[in-house]
Amino acid sequence: MQKYTINLLLIEDNKDDFIAIDDILSKVESSNISLDWKNTYEEGLAAIETGEYDVCLLDYRLGEKDGIELLKTAIELNCQTPIIFITGQGDRELDLLAMKIGAADYLNKLEIREYTLERVIRYTIERNKNLIALQESQAKLQEAQKIPHLGNWEFNLKTQKITWSDEVFRIFGLSGTQKSLTYAEFLQMFVPESRKLWEENMALILEKTQKCECEYEIIRPDGTLRYLYTKTTLITNSNLESIGIFGTILDITKRQLAELEVKKIRKQEHLLSLVIDRIHQSLNLEEILETTVESVREFLQCDRVLIYRFLPNGHGVVEKESLAPNCLSLLGMTIVDPCFRNSNILERYKQGYFSIIHNINQSGMQQCHIDMLRELQVKANIVLPILITNETKNKNHTDNSEINVWGLLIAHHCRENRQWEISETDLLRRLAAQTAITIQQAQLYQRLEKLNQELEAIAYIDDLTGVFNRRHFEQKFKQEWKRLAREQGLISIIMLDIDYFKPYNDTYGHQQGDKCLQQVAKAIQTTVKRPGDFVARYGGEEFVVVLPNTPMEGALKVAENIRTEIEALKIPHQASATSQWVTSSLGVADTNCSKTSNPERLLKAADTALYNAKTSGRNRIGIYYISMESLEKQQQEINLVTQLRDALRENGFYLFSQAIVPLHEGVQARLYEVLLRFRYPSGKIVSPATFLPVAERYHLMPIIDRWVVKNLLYFMSLHKIDNSHRDCIFTVNLSGASINDSHFLEFIEHQFACFEVPPQKICFEITETIAITNLDKAAKFIQSLKQVGCSFALDDFGKGMSSFSDLTNLPVDYLKINGMFIKKMEKDTVTQAIVEGIHHIGRAMNLKVIAEYIETESILNKVNSLGIDYGQGFYLDKPSALLFSV
Repeated sequence: MQKYTINLLLIEDNKDDFIAIDDILSKVESSNISLDWKNTYEEGLAAIETGEYDVCLLDYRLGEKDGIELLKTAIELNCQTPIIFITGQGDRELDLLAMKIGAADYLNKLEIREYTLERVIRYTIERNKNLIALQESQAKLQEAQKIPHLGNWEFNLKTQKITWSDEVFRIFGLSGTQKSLTYAEFLQMFVPESRKLWEENMALILEKTQKCECEYEIIRPDGTLRYLYTKTTLITNSNLESIGIFGTILDITKRQLAELEVKKIRKQEHLLSLVIDRIHQSLNLEEILETTVESVREFLQCDRVLIYRFLPNGHGVVEKESLAPNCLSLLGMTIVDPCFRNSNILERYKQGYFSIIHNINQSGMQQCHIDMLRELQVKANIVLPILITNETKNKNHTDNSEINVWGLLIAHHCRENRQWEISETDLLRRLAAQTAITIQQAQLYQRLEKLNQELEAIAYIDDLTGVFNRRHFEQKFKQEWKRLAREQGLISIIMLDIDYFKPYNDTYGHQQGDKCLQQVAKAIQTTVKRPGDFVARYGGEEFVVVLPNTPMEGALKVAENIRTEIEALKIPHQASATSQWVTSSLGVADTNCSKTSNPERLLKAADTALYNAKTSGRNRIGIYYISMESLEKQQQEINLVTQLRDALRENGFYLFSQAIVPLHEGVQARLYEVLLRFRYPSGKIVSPATFLPVAERYHLMPIIDRWVVKNLLYFMSLHKIDNSHRDCIFTVNLSGASINDSHFLEFIEHQFACFEVPPQKICFEITETIAITNLDKAAKFIQSLKQVGCSFALDDFGKGMSSFSDLTNLPVDYLKINGMFIKKMEKDTVTQAIVEGIHHIGRAMNLKVIAEYIETESILNKVNSLGIDYGQGFYLDKPSALLFSV
């Protein structure tokens, strides 16, 4: 078979994707595909406009612009090259949008294989040729309508004679020598429905003396069907007496056939879109197959459509079918086709072969195959393969893709032979390809569901103790909470911890520790007997008991029974400070479930009760009552956390700055402390004191710190603040969580590189309290960033009551005296002495000292008298907006 060259244009900004598609195309054997790659919007559009390509693959992502925009432009410019839209995520809504705009088809990059890509390219080119031919035909028809060939006739009511123009004979397909045509012969050429309509219209004309315009169908002597448009009117004499009928006849066959073809194509595309949409909405294999056969038979109006699935033994079974009335059903039948065993037909199917038979007696098939089709009452059929790709591992453990024939999509015509149209086979090929993709997805989903069920069956039990593990507890607890919330039911939680379990393991060994855990779990299960109650291992030596519909009084009884049951085991525990036996501490909390209450709150309450029991001496029960006031406060904090997370996503934070002013001529650099502000949804801007404590409790500080650093460096890069601005250094506050984040240092260095901001322009502030909490880690963190070029300030010095020896271990550059000392310094001589001492120590260590909270002129004078280097406060400078959004 001679190969022909397909000129293919790929518009794709990702070189790796170009290489992948080029590699796929290199494996296509049935066609020569010449690939031309354009990686920008402008180059791609210019290439499409040339009209030199048979088909174009267009990617959605094209840098700043996207493929949808290019597709719209190409359609508006009336580009003739068909465009196949490709996406990377299989976004169905995006694909359907592309089809609505004018894409010929769409593909998902993750699902592209050589056989699917070649098939889609071939079908797109063939369909485009048909559409172009149709458009040309319509254009010619419009030109023909300008000079229509009209025939006319006249019927004399008195003589009952009828006369015809020569054009009428041509329209009716009569020979040029035939010069007469009776009215009866004329009527006989109409199809029955049109003949009846003609006679009814003639009666109306004679009865009501009105004009008539109508369309009719006739059958010519050669058997061809023609469509006519007629205008008929009554002829009267001067006395208004009816004397005859005059009519004109226009042959509108070409126009009618063109309109029918357009309707058919639109119906095909609409049906294909609906079917694809319906099968993509389901991952149920039965529903997918049912939808496919029903939709195909509706479109083809054939007698039988079935999906035939191959079995491992080479035979096949009819999985689904759609039947016309009184047609033989094959559903569930195992069909043995001897041709499949003795030929290479399956291999040909894998290469894209399909079968179209208009008449089985003239098909050239083997006799065994013809006999089988006759037995199934088939006179004409279409057979298309459903190909799926199986991913396998080879000996080198690398992925291999293998194409297999999953089954066949078959259409049968049983009443008579049938001349299948190209448009029908084209639709079926596209539908078979989509069905194959969806079947594969459904199979993968079914396997995943089965594996998930198996994993869940073995994963919800703790291997050691036999009770639920924590993962399953969390799922079951949420389910129980939702159920009780609908009923406004009560629920109690018991948290249990084995006392001094680590010393127990150290004394008796881990093997004996595991045995102890098993005995304790069994004791708990023995006590918790109701069907709705459940027990789970929450941590190493921690257990949790859930008691639905149980008030505090009942939960306390259960907790006491558990405690005594464990103590009664008399498991020796020499390392315990409470008893010679293994004992337990328990925390109990209860609440009413509702849609607004929080299950996590109940767990925290039970954990707090457990903590109280342990701090009160162990081997006892702690109780926590959740008050309405604390619940309200908790809800307010949760709402604020949600708003903070939204602000991080949507740039709802603001950066302000406040100058740290040099107080003496010898101090050159001017510092600016970067301050964070948050805007409530109401529009009110608030200071960090309102939201930072909550952010710390809910572990948001590392994210907030990263937001501040990134946006500040972006601002500095935007305004080109570099080493040429010698008198401008920004100071940024860091939280303890960020200091302890092992990846934060790498993040800062990366941001400096991204925005090309000199590290010398940034001074990081950490509080004395944070620094002394983890002195070694803080010192290493400071030293690492100082090596990069950053400077450091120790904030709130004096508040943490650390020793001056700690200060010597921290390589900071600035010392910020706690503002409370500065405020009290005017009226308290002791406080003034502390400030003087801090200043002298800082100067001795060659540190610049900063005084905060300078709010009046008198405080400024006092600070100046001590010789402190810098001052900061509302008297010197008020915070102002630095950056609103990036």
